[in-house]
Amino acid sequence: MAERVPAEAAIVVAGGRSTRFGSDKLQAQVGGRTLLLRTIEALSDCRTVVIVSAADHALPRDVVRVSEYPRWGGPCAGIAAGVAALPEGTNETLIVSADLARPADAIAALHGMPPGVLADRDGNIQWLLARVPLPALRMRLAQLQAAGGVAGIPVRALIGDLDLPIVRVSADVVADVDEPRDLDTVVE
Repeated sequence: MAERVPAEAAIVVAGGRSTRFGSDKLQAQVGGRTLLLRTIEALSDCRTVVIVSAADHALPRDVVRVSEYPRWGGPCAGIAAGVAALPEGTNETLIVSADLARPADAIAALHGMPPGVLADRDGNIQWLLARVPLPALRMRLAQLQAAGGVAGIPVRALIGDLDLPIVRVSADVVADVDEPRDLDTVVE
């Protein structure tokens, strides 16, 4: 991938229930750091980082915390809350899942590409790993709100309708942690 300027902002979707993991997976420790902190650290090149979570996770001072509405409204509701928290004048944002096995690799891939969505080599699209032009995202959110709201809407209905290119990378770059055994795939 070509060298690109890092995205201005990032929205980290961290509002899930961790049902398959059995406890708050974002607090799972790898190398003395939580999965959530590892993701935040990988976003250090972004001027603004917004975490969407109602949980009381310890966050660095410069990270903005918001919660989706309604609570447990799903990732589209989370993205909408994150977009609302971005500063005026922001033109582009990353959409990032908080439970990445290799956050530095995934975020480097996002920073190194034009707007688009990451997928593995088999074409499995990871809708929560995207680099998105903010005006287009705001327009699509407004359309969904006018049609009944974003709660419970699949992320594909939001990000997929932006017609962004799909960028294929190796499966380990887009891997996430869903179950305790997935911690074995985490790279420090």
